[in-house]
Amino acid sequence: MKVHGFQNQEKQSRSPIGEQPISERTISGIEDGWEIVTIDTPEGPKRVRRRRKMKRRKESKSAVWKVVIGACIVIGLFTLPLPIGQIQVTGTSQLTSEDVVHIGDLGYPVNILRVRTGALEERLQKDIRVDTAHVSYALPLTLQVDVKERKALVVVSSQFGFVSLDRNGMVIASSATIPDTTVPIISGVRLGNALLGDTIEAEGIRGAIAYMESFTEEERKKIGEINVGDADKMIAYTVEGLPIHIGDRNNLEEKAKITTDMLVDIAQRHVSAEFIDVNIKSPFIKSQ
Repeated sequence: MKVHGFQNQEKQSRSPIGEQPISERTISGIEDGWEIVTIDTPEGPKRVRRRRKMKRRKESKSAVWKVVIGACIVIGLFTLPLPIGQIQVTGTSQLTSEDVVHIGDLGYPVNILRVRTGALEERLQKDIRVDTAHVSYALPLTLQVDVKERKALVVVSSQFGFVSLDRNGMVIASSATIPDTTVPIISGVRLGNALLGDTIEAEGIRGAIAYMESFTEEERKKIGEINVGDADKMIAYTVEGLPIHIGDRNNLEEKAKITTDMLVDIAQRHVSAEFIDVNIKSPFIKSQ
């Protein structure tokens, strides 16, 4: 057996025969991971062949493999189409988790760790049912999708019936009959062939929308109609038929507040009003 080098070490230990010391000399540098140990015993020197200890090297290799395997698992979790996590949708009764998967083109099985939240938000907000969307991660392994639905603020007659418009003037519903009786109808104008997703820019209609948007959801229920035949002389009507002279499109938010205050005052004082005028400079109630 070929020896590359020598390293003599003497170790004192007790002999199995009596208490005589045994001298141990180790010859290192042996090929193939073996070493020769020479033991001085009362019977004379005795050479023993044994495998060299490779503990540190084995531990080092084990640690490297653990890192490699861990990295592969992490990469797989974030890149492979594995069924990981769930999708939770809030704020809407119109969209389900399946709709989110379809709109976002997430594919099946859904791995929420692969979802880019910003890209999914952009896709969702292009859907006609969605006003705004916010996507985030929540524990445990949940993709949280918070949606604000588009809501109709007014209804307008069109070439083939009626359409509902949201706060941006977008057509979000179309029907041969009035699609939403909980919001005021716009009179004095008629749209052409308005299609879903179209945005209406007519001044009078946009003024009526801005006026209605300034009310709370509960206060909007008191308005039944807004006539915008003359965009500078808009007139709204309560569900009881009381005219509200709005005027032009200036200061519509403040005019909405004056409207609310006057309607409360009329109800509390039981005033028999003919109409109310909400002009900013000198609003008044015309009694009968």
